[in-house]
Amino acid sequence: MLCWGELGMEPGQDLGSQSVEVLKGEKIQHLCSRDGFTVFVLENGEVYTRVSGQKQKTQPGQLAAFKKQKIHFADSGTSHILFLSETGNVFHSEVKSKESAAKSKDFSIVKPQLFKSLSETNIIQVACGNSHSLALSKDGRLFAWGQNTYGQLGLGTEDLSQCNPQCVKSLTGVPVAQITAGGEHSFAMSLSGTVFGWGRNNHGQLGLNDTEDKHNPNYVKLLECKKTIHVSCGEEHTAVLTKDGLVFTFGAGSYGQLGHNSTKDEIKPRFVAELFGNKVSQIACGSYHTLVFVASSGKIYSFGRGEKGQLGNGQTSDQLVPLPVTVMGNNGPENGHTTKPAVRRIFAGGNQGFAEFCDEVDLVSSIDQSSLNTLKRIMTVDNLLGKELCKNTKKAILRAFSSSQTLNGSFLEVSKDNHFKTSRVVSGLDMSKVNLSFKKLAENSSMLQQVTAAVQNNLIPSLPKSPACVEAMRVYIILPALIMLEEQKDLTKLNRAILSLKKNYFKILECWWTTMPSKFFVRLVKMYKNESHRLLQLAMVDSSGDYSKLHDSLKILQALYKVNSSRYAKVQERHFCIPVMKMFKDSLMAYVVQLIPGVPPSQIDQFINEIMEGYFVPPFQPFVQFEQYFVALRMIQKELIPYPCIFDMETKLKVLNLESKILQRDAFALGFQPVLKLQVTRTAILQDTLECLKSHITVARYSALQVRFKDESCIGHGVSQEFFTLFSRELYSNRGIFQHSDGSGLLWFPNWEPEMDDVFHRVGILCGLAVCNRFVSNFRFPLALYKKLLHVQPTLEDLKELSPTEGNSLQELLDYEYDDVEDMFCLDFTLPRKTADGHTTIQELIPDGIKTPVQKHNRKQFVDAYVDYVFNTSVEKQFKAFAHGFRSSFALPVVDVFLPNELRAIIHGNANYDWELLEQKTAYREYNQTDKTIRNFWKIFQKLSEEKKKRFLAFLTGSDRIPAGGIGSYRITILNTRSTEPDFSYPRAYTCTRTLDLPNYSSLEILRERLLHAIESSEEFNAQPP
Repeated sequence: MLCWGELGMEPGQDLGSQSVEVLKGEKIQHLCSRDGFTVFVLENGEVYTRVSGQKQKTQPGQLAAFKKQKIHFADSGTSHILFLSETGNVFHSEVKSKESAAKSKDFSIVKPQLFKSLSETNIIQVACGNSHSLALSKDGRLFAWGQNTYGQLGLGTEDLSQCNPQCVKSLTGVPVAQITAGGEHSFAMSLSGTVFGWGRNNHGQLGLNDTEDKHNPNYVKLLECKKTIHVSCGEEHTAVLTKDGLVFTFGAGSYGQLGHNSTKDEIKPRFVAELFGNKVSQIACGSYHTLVFVASSGKIYSFGRGEKGQLGNGQTSDQLVPLPVTVMGNNGPENGHTTKPAVRRIFAGGNQGFAEFCDEVDLVSSIDQSSLNTLKRIMTVDNLLGKELCKNTKKAILRAFSSSQTLNGSFLEVSKDNHFKTSRVVSGLDMSKVNLSFKKLAENSSMLQQVTAAVQNNLIPSLPKSPACVEAMRVYIILPALIMLEEQKDLTKLNRAILSLKKNYFKILECWWTTMPSKFFVRLVKMYKNESHRLLQLAMVDSSGDYSKLHDSLKILQALYKVNSSRYAKVQERHFCIPVMKMFKDSLMAYVVQLIPGVPPSQIDQFINEIMEGYFVPPFQPFVQFEQYFVALRMIQKELIPYPCIFDMETKLKVLNLESKILQRDAFALGFQPVLKLQVTRTAILQDTLECLKSHITVARYSALQVRFKDESCIGHGVSQEFFTLFSRELYSNRGIFQHSDGSGLLWFPNWEPEMDDVFHRVGILCGLAVCNRFVSNFRFPLALYKKLLHVQPTLEDLKELSPTEGNSLQELLDYEYDDVEDMFCLDFTLPRKTADGHTTIQELIPDGIKTPVQKHNRKQFVDAYVDYVFNTSVEKQFKAFAHGFRSSFALPVVDVFLPNELRAIIHGNANYDWELLEQKTAYREYNQTDKTIRNFWKIFQKLSEEKKKRFLAFLTGSDRIPAGGIGSYRITILNTRSTEPDFSYPRAYTCTRTLDLPNYSSLEILRERLLHAIESSEEFNAQPP
């Protein structure tokens, strides 16, 4: 071991003249040094010290206080030393000094004493500042004590001092790999290179881009993803080493200790550019100087204060840039190799520098530098599960599963150093490791049970709502994989912990779910779907219970559903669905069986179907109890509306139908007339409808619609359907209400006041009634309107749909690669808008928008403002009126269960025709599928043009579009009424039931002529078949 600087002098030597070799032949484990004394820890556990003063010796002397303890590590402050034993015990010793006759200080080390406050804790690392101390336990807890003048204890308090170790709770969950301390500042580094600093910051020594002292650990964001592997602190400066061999320094620079050829302070990490081209493998800070070691060349570089010869260059002047240490000497070449001492490790402290070396040729260039790090690491689950189970290992496993720090430091993706890339997007976990380790754990059911108990009782309750860094979030990915192994899965506490996370941390978890390997994401979805299904079943059995667990599970399932849309490999939506309506009906049937034993199942089924179609429950016992249970189940069902992922389209439509029927039933019960009756003429359907709606001030109570055309006797669902078809056509043809988009043909609100007052409110009412009663009406509104109705913000994609020219132009602006955006597009923050009288005005999108050119840096802001203006700002009043009308007529919260595209499909229907499927699903009355007339009918139908087939649908149902749910749920019926003279009759359509009265024609030709005549010219509709 070579030593230079203040303690490297022989008595009487000049400062900085040369180095001194100490403890020759001994293997050094670690050393620490302060002004006046140095402590050496040998690999065999012995401790040697060297102090300055009148009785200073050239060679260190052994500290004989540890006869029964093997010391592993030591660190020192200005007047105290901490010794750490191999078994995890901490010993404390004071360093006393007094003035000597020669006006220098004599130092003496007091016999070390066991630090009882930590005697029950297995400590693996200690660090000392001037007057404060840190200790890291095997299970990842960080303790601090001593002076706290500048917040160097990291406890979030301004207490002047703490005599007993206090846990730094703000770092809960962070898998700390290293702790270190400077004068009055402290640092902790995680296993994946996340760095935290706290304490004094007057020179920027925390690297936080400011000079304010910090009383809590602060994340050094400027070192993010730098792959930090070591931090070293001086009195007022800090040095950081990355795995790529880069060195960053910050803090006080008055002596050049930052190595930037300057004496200026640096308040944020700055790369030591003077070391460019050298891959640094070790760093060490003295009080005001810094050493770095380059293993490939075997050179040590120093910079900073040199007053005591601590730079090892034979000089006592300060040095502003890294230059080689020259005090090691050179024995000349031998067999083509240099036999100068080969450096293994470097140390620094106070005004000293140290280098451990050996004489073996080319040793360091071939050794793994990471193996020279003697700092112990916290326990990790994957390491423990890889060991053979014994009593001590089992205890360690349970301790590891009780600590979020140890779990977050486990299963890291070490290949290509991927865990160093841990961020808001990447967890840094190797999920295959998680899977294999937990499979092994599951082989021991007793151990699994104990581990689960430790997690539920100890780990989860300790999880913070605001983790210190993203690494502390890994536990939320790991724990579900553990809970999946249990037969009786208990997700209650974990769900609460997840949902208690602050919003920005929950978003991180969502990002990690997005990038999670597919098979693990599928398992996660399955677990939460099954858990939600189970809890919903329990809720329906005990409808008076607490639903908080159900809500928690569903909230997470809904979050997973949202995440799924952003994943590259998506899970099919059916894997999220729960058969809610089947469970609803099954629960009702089970209740009836319990309430009225002995009733035949067929009668129960008929009774339940009638209730779900809106029939009144008989007002006498035991049906009063049934009604109460029915209401309770509906309340549960309503509570499921915020979680649309569990409903497939068929279930959503069933829920919509049930709630619509019940709404009408309840209106009758309260003495209201829930049916809005309209009488309109075919030639003025738009004007008549809007006038009629204007006269119904209390329209909010209506939930059904009945339409009669003037001078026509027929009423019913089919007539009302035809009304919606005709109304939507006339609305589209009218140019005074909605604005037509030339590029898409879609309708949108104008940015001017319409001629007719409150027209948008009334159209909104009709849209609500269309949803409530399942009428198809192709209003030709863009998806953006339905997004806004469901509180989803429109995007640029919606503008592309409404106005392709505008939308695509904005996309071209965003995609433009070059910097000359202003010259190329000549845009400012304005857009042209047409007024009602046809004139064009300029609309500013931001204050002084006409003076603000669109450039590369603000083009996204421009596009966002443009889209917001089109869909929100310019039509705010018009849309609010429409939405109020829609919600007032459709007073059912169930509308919120639909996605925007689903709500549009309910109102607009769709044009996805599958004519073969329509034929397959057709039912027959008084006909068989093989009858000649039926076979002739389908021969004719198959040869019709696409347009005539759609005309046939309009003739039969009142609309040429398919209702939501598709043609698979769309069934028509062909009826034979056995006319006495079929060849002289025409087909008739009973639109309410989608029934075609098809006479039994004698020939294919007659059938063709009569059918074509009917669908092209007939306007006769009937409510019900005879």
